[in-house]
Amino acid sequence: MIPAAALLCALAAAGDPCLVIDEAGRSFPTCFDPGNRVEVAAGVRAARQDHQAGGQALLLSAAWRWRSDLAGQAGAIEWRRDQALLDAGASLRHGAVEEARALAWRGTLVRRLAEPFILLPGPRPVRLPFPFDVGVSVQAGGLRWERAREREVDLTVLRSTLLLDLARHLGPVRRAAFGPELSYDLWLSRGDRPVHLLVPFTAAALEVALESADGLWLGGLSARSGAAVRVPGGLAGFASGTLSLERVLVAVNDRPVSLGLEVRGEHGATGRGPARLEAGLVVRVATPR
Repeated sequence: MIPAAALLCALAAAGDPCLVIDEAGRSFPTCFDPGNRVEVAAGVRAARQDHQAGGQALLLSAAWRWRSDLAGQAGAIEWRRDQALLDAGASLRHGAVEEARALAWRGTLVRRLAEPFILLPGPRPVRLPFPFDVGVSVQAGGLRWERAREREVDLTVLRSTLLLDLARHLGPVRRAAFGPELSYDLWLSRGDRPVHLLVPFTAAALEVALESADGLWLGGLSARSGAAVRVPGGLAGFASGTLSLERVLVAVNDRPVSLGLEVRGEHGATGRGPARLEAGLVVRVATPR
């Protein structure tokens, strides 16, 4: 029975480069899916604000991510869909929470046709080749609180970006998209009037997501820049961005453990405090959904 079971396992793994059979006939995966998992992370962060060192803090975060790509009748992927639910994190210093953030939902949906095109309607319609896939990125239900402004809280009601994606031309890149942004944030302060922050397509966003075929390497870049309308307050410019790199180091009972580096910066209307630059090093543990 044992040799027969080992033979069945070997046959099942023969066509799967992500499944390995050891000498005892036991199978184990060597590839991982970063788009479908529940993950928790812990690490350290160093920050600078207006060229002044902000000290180090402990980082904690968690998120539930899922991916639901859709294939057409020919088997090719026609929709790339990445979502995250309850993405939350906090930084602690000397045992006290220094900053907390949470996002109820984030979704990025990109339509990938075999041959993207633009149609010019008329008596004789004209179909022109188009180099981009088209999609949308949406964030809803965001919250941010800082101890330095403990009487205030920032809410992201809705943030949406219309995306033009070039990833189909870039090999292992899952997403390389840019487009105009429409968003509404709300700043609440105890005892003061709320401040409304509107971006009526007066800013642009960039999203890049890199992912190796085996899921061992991940990289990402997201950036926003433009002008926001503060009510009250008028027009103000802003810029923010995040750069990340992650590598799976080991798997414990098929659960990947990775080391990640993340650098974030922001300046202008999106942050009420001074301009800041942060760098964090985290260990991330993932489990299947």
